[in-house]
Amino acid sequence: MAGNTNLAYRRLCRRFGAELTTTEMVSSMALHHNDEKTLTYLERGDDEEPVAAQLFGSDPEILAKAARKVQERGFHIVDLNIGCPVPKITGGGGGSALLRDPELAERCVAAMHAATDIPVTVKMRAGWDEQDRSAPEFAKRMEQAGAVGLTVHGRTREQKYTGYADLKVIQAINEAISIPVVGNGDVVDLDSAKRMAQTGVAGIAIGRGALGRPWLFDQTRAMLAGDVIPEDPTMQVRAQLLLELGAGVCGIYGEHRGMRIMRRLATDFFRGISGAPTMRKASHALESMADLERLATRISDSANTDPSQLNLDDSRPS
Repeated sequence: MAGNTNLAYRRLCRRFGAELTTTEMVSSMALHHNDEKTLTYLERGDDEEPVAAQLFGSDPEILAKAARKVQERGFHIVDLNIGCPVPKITGGGGGSALLRDPELAERCVAAMHAATDIPVTVKMRAGWDEQDRSAPEFAKRMEQAGAVGLTVHGRTREQKYTGYADLKVIQAINEAISIPVVGNGDVVDLDSAKRMAQTGVAGIAIGRGALGRPWLFDQTRAMLAGDVIPEDPTMQVRAQLLLELGAGVCGIYGEHRGMRIMRRLATDFFRGISGAPTMRKASHALESMADLERLATRISDSANTDPSQLNLDDSRPS
């Protein structure tokens, strides 16, 4: 979720029922050195409660110092990422690379726990590869080290984002430890959310499935509670949400950087609808809020028009 879970998007998800939000992962080493760009990832709203900051790294001492800085910035939870499969993270010993060194991972969590007064949680994967069946034992070590909760993504590191999340592994981990387990992976609609809930987990983490569809949180909560499930918002509402998100992102990063972030985020709002390829093309050319406003107007108008017939290529002035 790197690059996606900024403060503006988290606020949107909270409005639609997300009960806990988490920053994108932050380098503990960069935070230790007060890197300015890293600090922008730790923008926290006074209206976010509870909110977690997620760190990555593999040096217990540095992680402890970074965790203290997270606490000082007002976060309610500090989360250690032991799930990221990206080579530039695992190559430095962070992310899911810690799955291969349980003793080091345990020392990292213990150091963070000893250094802070806020809860320490862990995000982990089902294992390094298909031959690795030690996830329940690894989870026990995280509990023993002081973690008060685990989020478990049901894929291995080697799977990255291919294949399917293994719900049986998530269930096995949930049954092996006494702290709460949050299930993660492939939750993209109500049916997949129901399957995840059947593992017995204490909560459900929705990541990529909520990109462009923050209302999935409200719908999932209603389904699990047996309440009336809200309908998907109209295209007019989606357009307004897109504008609100753009304004929030630009408020944090400035218009130049913000619009480059919105080029990626905007495309998710058209996923699965007629005319999406044309809309994506316009999104990739965003330069200013004025561009986004023109695009939002055309998206709103598409409710009464065949989107495939819209000329969205002129969303930027010539």
